[in-house]
Amino acid sequence: MDWLLFLEIKEPGFANILKNWDGPHYVVVAKSFYDLEKIRKLLFVPIDVIYYTAHFPLFPLLMILFNVGLDLFKAGLVANLVAGFFVNWVFYSIAKKYTKHPLFLTLLLTVFPARFWVTRAIIAPENLMLLLMLLSFYFWEKKQYFLTGLFGGLSVLTKIQGLFLLPAFVGETFEKLKVKSLKFKLGFLWLLLIPLAFIGLSVFYYYRVGDFFAFLRAEQGNKLYFHFPFGQFNYQNAWGGTNWLEDIVFYIIGMMVLTAALYKSQNRSWFYFSLFYTIFLLFIPQRDITRFTYPLLPFFLIQFEKFLTSKQFKIGFIFSLPALYFYTVNFVLVNQAPIADWSWILK
Repeated sequence: MDWLLFLEIKEPGFANILKNWDGPHYVVVAKSFYDLEKIRKLLFVPIDVIYYTAHFPLFPLLMILFNVGLDLFKAGLVANLVAGFFVNWVFYSIAKKYTKHPLFLTLLLTVFPARFWVTRAIIAPENLMLLLMLLSFYFWEKKQYFLTGLFGGLSVLTKIQGLFLLPAFVGETFEKLKVKSLKFKLGFLWLLLIPLAFIGLSVFYYYRVGDFFAFLRAEQGNKLYFHFPFGQFNYQNAWGGTNWLEDIVFYIIGMMVLTAALYKSQNRSWFYFSLFYTIFLLFIPQRDITRFTYPLLPFFLIQFEKFLTSKQFKIGFIFSLPALYFYTVNFVLVNQAPIADWSWILK
């Protein structure tokens, strides 16, 4: 054992990063690619094999691409770090257009909130998802509709959150057609790549696991399905379990304030995305709401640039960095899959 001040680091230290959820699940997908018999042989926790269809295929494919001279665990980590680098690059390019402090906002995106810092440091698909979603928004503003639909569809193949790009772009399109008498362009049809990606994935699941609705059944089994709004605050829910949920209240306030602030924004797609995605999250009883709000984070940073780049915030942020760091390390040390024997998955 080793110690980082008051935190006990389990040995071997690097394994603490590789075993973080949901990294091992993505390794299983990369090794089996939804072959149910192979998944059964790789199971390390007692769950229904259909659950693995909730882990979409694009990030495992990227892991396989980086699996050159590495095992899949390390390949997954490298893939996530590379995606994180490009997230910063694309966000900086967007922030440079709308703000005076793109570099500082990019720094904030790297380490704040601390839950996102965790996600950047483990095997996780959120960086890839956010990268593809930002690229879709970027090309939408440039009126390059094929690339908008292409990157939007790829984001859907990473995580379901990408599907909410569609109402964002459609909402802005209908608004301009009605208010500004914009003529319909055939290029708008490329937006259909976004829902078609999900339909194509469902067809793939049908032939691979025998169930067109495999993803929905997996999420239902994981208790991540539509519920009454604000169902997060029901202690009887699988994702509730405690009355210590005040942080969720703050995130809901943040989402509401962001949506209200974007209402008169020139970036209408940002407003519609925030609106529909916030409504969606109100119906999903998820305890880890921070991770679910990642797609809103870039817009939050840009919209509230004036406050976030103020002298007062910067001073407070600097003094808070130790808290962010120790939260991140502590989370990584605790949020681990129960893997005692690595041989089953490294073969």
